[in-house]
Amino acid sequence: MAKYISALQRIEAMFQSAIEISKKYEIIMVTSNENHTDNTNDYSDNSVKSEFFSDQEQNLIRQTLENIGFKVKQFFNEEDFISFISNPRENLSKYIVLNSAQKGTKIGRKSLIPSLCDLYSVKYIGSNPYIVSLCRDKYRTSCILKQHGISTPQAWLYDARYGWLNGSPENFKYPLIIKPNYESSSIGIDENNIGYYDSHFFNKVKEMSSCYRQEILLEEFIKGFEAETPVISCKDSLGFFPVGINLDFEPYMGDRILNYNNRSIDNYTFFDFSEKFPELSHELLKTAYKVIKLLSIIGFGRVDFRIKSNKMFYITDISTNPHYTLKSSYHFIFEQLGLDYKYLIACLIASSF
Repeated sequence: MAKYISALQRIEAMFQSAIEISKKYEIIMVTSNENHTDNTNDYSDNSVKSEFFSDQEQNLIRQTLENIGFKVKQFFNEEDFISFISNPRENLSKYIVLNSAQKGTKIGRKSLIPSLCDLYSVKYIGSNPYIVSLCRDKYRTSCILKQHGISTPQAWLYDARYGWLNGSPENFKYPLIIKPNYESSSIGIDENNIGYYDSHFFNKVKEMSSCYRQEILLEEFIKGFEAETPVISCKDSLGFFPVGINLDFEPYMGDRILNYNNRSIDNYTFFDFSEKFPELSHELLKTAYKVIKLLSIIGFGRVDFRIKSNKMFYITDISTNPHYTLKSSYHFIFEQLGLDYKYLIACLIASSF
């Protein structure tokens, strides 16, 4: 761990900063919970509730915040938080909002709480609502990255109102993967989403457009490894190493993917990608820093890659609200560094200040 000494020192400084912050502010947790959130709008097949906290996850985060020193107020539904913030009976300036709320299926659902916080001048953790929504848009962020020389797979976008927005992939001779353009956690994705473009494949695109009520992304499918690169974005971004994904304890995924079922039941494991590919990991981390800076992500931001066997790599997703539970690549890194979960939560809070 000698190479991480300076990073560990920064984490310790952020931990102490979080303790100081707890003396001045209280935390409002606005979270979606599988047992306490009234989710009245969902998809018929892949439920968005797969992204909701369990009671165990919820309680661990709250207890950790309290152990750091914070008083915590809890809301499980956005409506309850809206009622609280719009009719305050106390001084809102003493609060910091930690938002993981995302019920419903509308495209901008993760931006609702930070937008309200901006409206009422309440501090919150993470990126601003514009950046949160922008990074949910896989196609348009890919266009921005390409413009700045950052590799992303070739992509096409289908809109039910207009058809193909930039021509169809009918002449593309390589495998494609179909994705809902605004979803995360592999919602809407399984092995049947991978194939070659033909009339049958196009029918699946139209079916998904109807099912998920949004634009559908067709992306060149990258056969190879998959890695998540967590970054703590503050004045000087802090990262450690890309976290590789194991499926069936195999690091090389080839033509396999993390589908909805794998993610929803946590049927995968992590490994330190830098142990296998140190030089390549350095390039992935450097690229992740560039993306975080380019898109003005604040706090926790994760950049996901698919990597070919020839070591060419492509960004496939960007998250401004990455998971920070025990089953997350952030926790895997802190665990590898020998750090307790409280350091992870402290960094989450302190990185936005």
